[in-house]
Amino acid sequence: MKKMLRNKKGFSLIELLIVIAIMGVLAVIAFSMFSGVVANSRKKADIAQAGNIQKALVAYIVDTGDANLTYLKDGSTGITSGSTSWATVVRALQQDQTVATETYKAYLNAKNGSAPSSVDFKTQWNENNGYHIEVYPSKMNATVVPAPKTGGDPTIKIN
Repeated sequence: MKKMLRNKKGFSLIELLIVIAIMGVLAVIAFSMFSGVVANSRKKADIAQAGNIQKALVAYIVDTGDANLTYLKDGSTGITSGSTSWATVVRALQQDQTVATETYKAYLNAKNGSAPSSVDFKTQWNENNGYHIEVYPSKMNATVVPAPKTGGDPTIKIN
């Protein structure tokens, strides 16, 4: 009888391997779900950031009446359709702008309160490559959307 009890202690090697295999499968499933959540949250962060840039740009257009972005400048660099990068527009919106004789305060603020920079506004998802900006002067409106890497370089258009 004592011999039988001695042999029943603990788990067998097969039982331990099965438990480890089940834990491995669960870990793989959990990891794949988590990585999807992170990518999705980065996509949504890019869309939200594009919305912030769009609101600032529309506020500038409505306040100043400068629908063609004639007076919007990043330092001494003006904004022109096609040849200006989204980063230049973002930096310009972080600076005070003078239109005619009126000076307007910055429409965007750097997240860390430092000098104007596009670094705080860069895209988070690695499939995006900046922002497409389209301005509609006749409607006094603008759209800003994340630019996918496969869609070419981000652009600014003034229609």
